[in-house]
Amino acid sequence: MSKTLTVPLSDQILDLLVSEFDAPAGTTVDTEFKLLGFDSLILVELAVALSSLLGAEVTDDELQEAGTVTKTVAHLAARGIHG
Repeated sequence: MSKTLTVPLSDQILDLLVSEFDAPAGTTVDTEFKLLGFDSLILVELAVALSSLLGAEVTDDELQEAGTVTKTVAHLAARGIHG
């Protein structure tokens, strides 16, 4: 029986930040979005990308309130979204 390995949502988001939003390679799940220089426009773009990835609406307000990947994942999990 083969097992399918699932990449944690936090790692998926972190990979997205580095590959699509030019976050530095040393970015961690606890790096604040504002320290990455993410303004409201970038958070809108990130929300659209996450909504597409997850198949569920994610808003820029949620991302701004969460502030980090870790807190975003916790917020999404509370909504029943696990990636």
